[in-house]
Amino acid sequence: MDKSTLHKLIDKAEANKTQPPMFFDEESYDEMLVQAALSAKNHKVIYDKSLVNRVYDNETSGKRKMILRALLKEPNHKPLAAPEPEVIHKLDDLAKRFGNFSDVINICKNACLLGSLVTPNLFSMPPLLLSGPPGVGKTRFISELASVLGTDFYSLDYSTVSSGFVVAGGASSWSDSKPGFISNSIRSSRFANPIIMLDELDKASVDTRHDPMGPMYSLLEKHTAKRFIDEYLEIPFDVSSIIWIASANYPERIPEPIRSRMLEITIPLPTKEQSIAIVRSIYTELLLEPWGEHFAVELDLKVINKLVTVSPRIARIQLENAMANAVQRSKAKVKPIVILPKDVSSSLTKPKARGIGFLAEI
Repeated sequence: MDKSTLHKLIDKAEANKTQPPMFFDEESYDEMLVQAALSAKNHKVIYDKSLVNRVYDNETSGKRKMILRALLKEPNHKPLAAPEPEVIHKLDDLAKRFGNFSDVINICKNACLLGSLVTPNLFSMPPLLLSGPPGVGKTRFISELASVLGTDFYSLDYSTVSSGFVVAGGASSWSDSKPGFISNSIRSSRFANPIIMLDELDKASVDTRHDPMGPMYSLLEKHTAKRFIDEYLEIPFDVSSIIWIASANYPERIPEPIRSRMLEITIPLPTKEQSIAIVRSIYTELLLEPWGEHFAVELDLKVINKLVTVSPRIARIQLENAMANAVQRSKAKVKPIVILPKDVSSSLTKPKARGIGFLAEI
């Protein structure tokens, strides 16, 4: 939204204003009008610029002053991403490629249908916890889901997070402190409701002094997430519209108060038919690479059957290797280049356990 449009909305709100309520000062009342005007256009105010300005005026640290100056220059409001009318069809297509995620897709469908009843459209889901064995494609699915829903996607790998400072920023009094992952993500996002993935939440280190999950107790509750404070910036952010999706291989290792704040969905290993669809989907994605146009559009079923027993990440690596082997074998003289079963190396495609689906112990 440009400044002129915003001012028109505020002027319209001002025309209906008589006198600020006694329990608001003039500045707070003006801010309330801005929020009301933006809300009418499906925008959300993320932080209060007047507060940033006051903090900036009193700040003495050059490093922190620079970041606060950037906050003053940035728009403090963002639109809420609203799924397009054809989103149900896109979710159906996603279900064909990720059949083992049908429960998650159904939750998204319900949220889209209910949100379509209001104007402007709203999309809201409870925090989700996707549990299941490694290699079933959780990260890849969530990234694809964000694309279908038309919002941005950020991922925080909890296996590498050693402190809550990474999530919520460090105290500004410390020389090496900086803003945290959450405030940085919402600032860089185009929307007020991006998907943030808490990857491998069960692998967070256990340290009561620097609990990396500490900030999540308030972030996963909408009423407290409305005033999330980054410890470095010391400015309240409204991050209550963030769509939280966590993944875990062993959900029982997650502290119960955190686990209870999320709707847990078990992602099963895909069936053989679902695995075939996933391998085909990965191949279709590879065809979108600049060099992909030189390959046959369809992948031979014998090639697919050599890849259905491994995880999506290994299948993608093996398909890229197979495509390179096919180029070397054919010397790229015959177009389109067709991948043959012998182009697929058997070293990484042998399952480490029996059964169907992605049973490689990765």
